[in-house]
Amino acid sequence: MKVRKRIQSLHRIQASPSILINSIFLVVLLGILSYSALFSADRNNYPIPSSIETLKKGKEISWGLSRSFSELMRGRIDSARMYNEHGPRIFLFFLVQVFMRLFFLFLVLRNHYGMTWVYLDAGTSIVLFVIAFWPFICRFKEVVVSVF
Repeated sequence: MKVRKRIQSLHRIQASPSILINSIFLVVLLGILSYSALFSADRNNYPIPSSIETLKKGKEISWGLSRSFSELMRGRIDSARMYNEHGPRIFLFFLVQVFMRLFFLFLVLRNHYGMTWVYLDAGTSIVLFVIAFWPFICRFKEVVVSVF
């Protein structure tokens, strides 16, 4: 009986797109946080250079975001704001998303995940995204308008 239950559980995991989507998001989010924890703003030893800094040779809205995240991973909020004023808000968005992905994965695995939860998850994530990235959305709009 236990074997049959485990096989049904594995089949449910494979058949559920929400498990796959939440798992992918969770891995990406943990990757971003790990990158921020591994590399230091003090040493500026990031293996992936900023394309904005390289191309523009100036300060853009996303400039210093990696350094800001690294400082936040170390609990240095004031220093993080100096690198990028939007860093703490975006970092908080990513952190909240990690906990949301874990929560919704838990609900799916416990068979307590219905369409109401899907709508709540999607709606909350969209609202939080817009709040966190609003300065970037406005800047994108300015760039698009200036091109046309």
